[in-house]
Amino acid sequence: MKKIINPYNGREGYNCVCCAPGNPVGLHLEFWEDGDDVLTQWCPDPNYQGWLNTLHGGVIGMLMDEVAGWVINRKLQTTGVTMQLNVKYKRPVMTTDTLVTVRGHIVGQRRNIVTIHLTLTNSAGELCDEGEAIYFTFGPDKAHEMGFDGCRVEGE
Repeated sequence: MKKIINPYNGREGYNCVCCAPGNPVGLHLEFWEDGDDVLTQWCPDPNYQGWLNTLHGGVIGMLMDEVAGWVINRKLQTTGVTMQLNVKYKRPVMTTDTLVTVRGHIVGQRRNIVTIHLTLTNSAGELCDEGEAIYFTFGPDKAHEMGFDGCRVEGE
């Protein structure tokens, strides 16, 4: 598993609620490449609950959406926008859990439309949620205009 270097760190105006390390109310996610997968691990917090001790479904969707974006950054070396995100909530994710893992990988691509399969597992390794993101990817010029200049892993 290789840690992905955040290509947006130090960019003026970068304040992503999911991955900006300086966002005071953000999740401060970091990402790793594991074979075909890109993943993040996060410790749920009671501030993100919907029902008592249960992670809000919107936060689950946000975690999956973010991983999908990093799959595009790392695996296709570009950026883009989410066109569609479908989440299947299979079992509650508890805010009392110590760690959740969200993984994603590309399952299909047709021109600049990419389909990404996503999973969220709890600290016991149980599948809690499954998702599919459909992403519209940008060409190199548009990606560069959006501040993207490549996505590397440590040691690369």
